[in-house]
Amino acid sequence: MVSLNKKSLAFILYDWATSPITTIHTTFIFSVYFVEKIAVENGSFLWGVIIAIASILTAFLGPILGSYADKKRKRKLILFILTILGGLSTMLLWFAKPSLEYLLFAGILSCISILTMEVVFVLYNSLLSTSTDKKNYGILSGVSWAAGYLAGIISLVLCLTFFILPEKLIFDLTKENGENIRACMLFISLWMLIFVIPLFIIISEPEKNKTEQSTLVYLKQGCLFILKEKLILRFFLSRLFYFDALATLFAFGGIYASNVFDFSTKEILYFAILINLSAALGAIIGGFYDRIISSFRVIQFCIISLIVFGIFLILIKNEIYFWIVSFFLGLFIGPLQSSSRVLISDLVPSKKGGQFFGFAVFSGKITSFLGPLAYGFLILIFDDHRIGMSFVIILLIFSFLILGQKNPLLKNYRSFN
Repeated sequence: MVSLNKKSLAFILYDWATSPITTIHTTFIFSVYFVEKIAVENGSFLWGVIIAIASILTAFLGPILGSYADKKRKRKLILFILTILGGLSTMLLWFAKPSLEYLLFAGILSCISILTMEVVFVLYNSLLSTSTDKKNYGILSGVSWAAGYLAGIISLVLCLTFFILPEKLIFDLTKENGENIRACMLFISLWMLIFVIPLFIIISEPEKNKTEQSTLVYLKQGCLFILKEKLILRFFLSRLFYFDALATLFAFGGIYASNVFDFSTKEILYFAILINLSAALGAIIGGFYDRIISSFRVIQFCIISLIVFGIFLILIKNEIYFWIVSFFLGLFIGPLQSSSRVLISDLVPSKKGGQFFGFAVFSGKITSFLGPLAYGFLILIFDDHRIGMSFVIILLIFSFLILGQKNPLLKNYRSFN
């Protein structure tokens, strides 16, 4: 087990701090409030537009900010600014009352919140190399990813318990004008701003990349390096497909359960908790195997497992089997995400971490809308969610074939230095 020294604990706490914003704001609570109470006409479409804009901006800003941070040795400073911006934009949603006149206000702040909570992971992930020894990258990454999943569940339960479900709410809040929903935004913002503090105090700044070139030239060099090194290029292309598959699963998992197995809202909530718990467990287990068989082999195994259990998901008709298959899907989603972070940390020296995690977020976001779009298009044509989910399997198969069998970690990339 990774030694829980100050640095590793601070790294874990950042994941714990930021995950509730994604869970409460983007996925479960505020998104529903925005669609049903603010943008009462075409709300789902507008929320999709907000997410799409944030994703595209993330894809292009990630490599630029990462490269600039490498050159200037300002990863922590830029991370701090983005974290504060994300916390404040989420906090200000307290003023987004349930009225069409707050549409632009809520839309802009939500876009900023989603954007910053994506871009921060370019810089945060690059700090893994300064948070523990190289041999413990996998374990620390897995534990921190698991902490993020657990924080999402705990924050959701707390919001439901204190702000959503009771008739009489704490702090004399009422459910009029969406006060209880808006209070959740204050809660998760304060949660984040408190738990991120240790990272900025304890974790040291990675070494500076001493290149004399401009940020754009340095960025271009990184792109050319990836295009030249075929194994690394295959990884980034494969990552594009399997992150698109995961984005589709996250977007339509609950909808699939509702339509195919007639799940109630409460059952969908239980389903979300199950997926998060199993993903947290999988991330920890995968972290141990990163050290034993390498992060590349863990990624391969997770993709194959998701293909197999994804096929089971499409074929089964028994609800009990659905719960079992869902558990195993989560079990392999967690390490697939965590080990992707570890592979880049293993491949790249810390002085280039910002740039290459920027490329990673580019590959993860630039086409992230295509999977959900294709799923929705298939449902529109065939009116069958099983056919829609089959597209996720196709994406995973493509990702496995592109990834190949050669482990890029076995090659010495001298031109990195």
